[in-house]
Amino acid sequence: MRGVLAEEMHDYIDILNSGKRDTEGYVGTFKSLDKYMVKQDVSDKAITEELIYGWLKTLACGYTTKNRKISNIRKFSRYLTALGIPAYEPDFCRAASPYVAHTFTNEEFAAIINAADNFTGDWIVTETAYIFPVMLRVFYGCGLRVGEALSLRWGDVNLETGIISIREAKNQKQRRVPISGSLTKVLEMYRNRRNPGHDETAYLFANTSRNGTPYTNNAFRLWFLNILDQVNINNQRTEPWERCISTHTLRHYFTFKSFEKAVEDGLSLDEFAPYLSEYLGHTSFCGTEKYLTSDYTMYTDSQERASRAIESVFPEVVFE
Repeated sequence: MRGVLAEEMHDYIDILNSGKRDTEGYVGTFKSLDKYMVKQDVSDKAITEELIYGWLKTLACGYTTKNRKISNIRKFSRYLTALGIPAYEPDFCRAASPYVAHTFTNEEFAAIINAADNFTGDWIVTETAYIFPVMLRVFYGCGLRVGEALSLRWGDVNLETGIISIREAKNQKQRRVPISGSLTKVLEMYRNRRNPGHDETAYLFANTSRNGTPYTNNAFRLWFLNILDQVNINNQRTEPWERCISTHTLRHYFTFKSFEKAVEDGLSLDEFAPYLSEYLGHTSFCGTEKYLTSDYTMYTDSQERASRAIESVFPEVVFE
C-alpha cells in the first residue's frame, strides 16, 4: 500500500494482529481502497463521503461482500477519528432479498382516496372521518414514515412556505420537506377545523379521546387495511410469514411516482437521486434504491426504466 493513509492502514492491521484478530478481510479491503485513492490522486489524510461511495461503485462484488468491506471501513474510520483524522462511516448497502413491495395502479390509488373520503366502517367516529383521509394524503404526498407523520406538531408545519420540518426522524436525521400546493390547501382547511387557535404545540393528528396524544401507528394501520378491503385490493398471504401491503407501502409508492415524474421531466436517476434520498431522509442512495425494486406489474415500462437507472448508479458484476 502506498497511498496517503498507507501508514495508518498498516498500523491498524498491526493492532488487529496483536489482538489475534483475523486480518485477511481488512488487508483486501485496504488494498482496494488504497489503490483507488492512489488512482484518484488523493493527497489529504481523510476519508470523505464522496471518496467512499466513489470507491464502492468500483467494486465488482455482491451486496454481502460489499457490506463486509463497508464494515471494515466503518471500524477503520472510527480508528482514524480517534487519531484526529476526518473519516466518514458509510452506511451498509441493502442485501439482496426476494421481497418485492406492492405498488398501486393509478386506478387502485384513486379508489383508495375515494373510499377514504367516504369511509363507512361500523366503528368510525366523527373525528376519524376527517383525520385519517388527511393522514393518508400526508403519507403519500410527502413520503413520510408513519412515525414521522404521527409525531408532527403544528409548529412543524409552515403553511406560508409549504415546508414541513421533520424533527423526530429515523437515526435523528432531521430534515425539511417541501409539500405541494394542493396538500398545503388541504392542511389549511384541516387546521381551521382541528386547530383554529393555531396552537403550535398541538399534534397534527391528535386523538381528543386520549388527551390530545397522537393516533398510534396501529390505529392508522387498521383503518388503512379496512380501506383496502373496501376497494377489493387483495392483501392475503400466499406463503407463511409473507410480507403484505402495509402503511409503509405508501412510502414506496411515493418514491416510485417521484421517479416516474422525474423521468417525464427528462431527468436521469443520477441527477435527482441525491435529492430524493435527502427528501426521504436516507443517508445514502442505498436506502432509496430498494424502494425502486418493487412489484410494478402494472408499470412495466417504468419498472424497466427503474432497473436500467439503478444499474447505471450501481454497476454490479457478481462472481460469487
